[in-house]
Amino acid sequence: MTHKSRRRIPAIDVVRGFALAGLPVVNVGLTVGHERYPDPDAISSFIYDNLVLFRFVTIFTFLFGVSFALILHSASGRAARPRLVLVRRLAALFAIGMVQLFALDQNLQLLIYAVLGLVVLLPLSYLPRRTQLTLGLALLAASMSIIEHDPHNAGFALKMLLISCGLLALGASVVCYGIHADLASRDTQLRMALVVAAVLAVTTLVLRPDTTSVLGSVLADIRLLSTSTVYVSALLLLLHTGISAGLTTVLAPVGRMALTCFLTQAAAAVMFAALVDVRGWNYAALTFGGTAVFVAAQAITCSWWLRRFQYGPVEWLWRCATWLSIVPIRRTPVVT
Repeated sequence: MTHKSRRRIPAIDVVRGFALAGLPVVNVGLTVGHERYPDPDAISSFIYDNLVLFRFVTIFTFLFGVSFALILHSASGRAARPRLVLVRRLAALFAIGMVQLFALDQNLQLLIYAVLGLVVLLPLSYLPRRTQLTLGLALLAASMSIIEHDPHNAGFALKMLLISCGLLALGASVVCYGIHADLASRDTQLRMALVVAAVLAVTTLVLRPDTTSVLGSVLADIRLLSTSTVYVSALLLLLHTGISAGLTTVLAPVGRMALTCFLTQAAAAVMFAALVDVRGWNYAALTFGGTAVFVAAQAITCSWWLRRFQYGPVEWLWRCATWLSIVPIRRTPVVT
């Protein structure tokens, strides 16, 4: 059995790196704790609530569905039982998630991805692509009617579950339809998606819906999803411009080492919360400036690492567990 890595799609790595870059804006505050975190000013609060909160994790969840389908497709050509390969991969992710839960920041995100991969994505992989797409849209639509803002209530958990399942299904269907394979030729569709999503995002923001009503809840979720769509479509369009090389250089290494970076962010947030008292600090400088500095450091480190190794350290362990063998990690020197 060969373990040669599938050909990567740089655009997906860039979008994944972008999503990773936005996660600390939310997660640092959650790790430190609301009672110890500085209060935001009006502008920072607006940016956080309308441009950040849930936007990056939405993209990240969608991309998990994309990655699942890509790996299943790759495994189909390399293993007699490709879904068994995915079961091992998800089981390994569950183990990594347990480490994060008990040793780092108590974040359940990786555990949720592992479980939903097993109970949602694997069964969906047997269905036609049109059915996957329809179910994804139906799950998102069902989530919108649930009015619940308290994260401690069961209604909120159900809403997040439906949204996550819908995003995962839509991500997988993108691969089934082959959309990922020819992004460079989809400028027209991307521009249309950008314009429509931007109009929806701005309109629902201006309307300021009452989120205690069903209509308000639906409009708020449309704003969330449309804002995330604006980010992704705009980024993909920028990859077809003169700044493509710069974006790829900065974000693609982070995207390729997404799991390592995610866990590193969690570990850094735990250490920061334990060692630094941020009460009285400037919210914008800490939240947005601190995230920018940390992600820049991650980008530099990832670029350095990937010049010497094929995978990030956690990605390598994950791959070894997936294939039940030691996968070469060092890059083979080019002989001239």
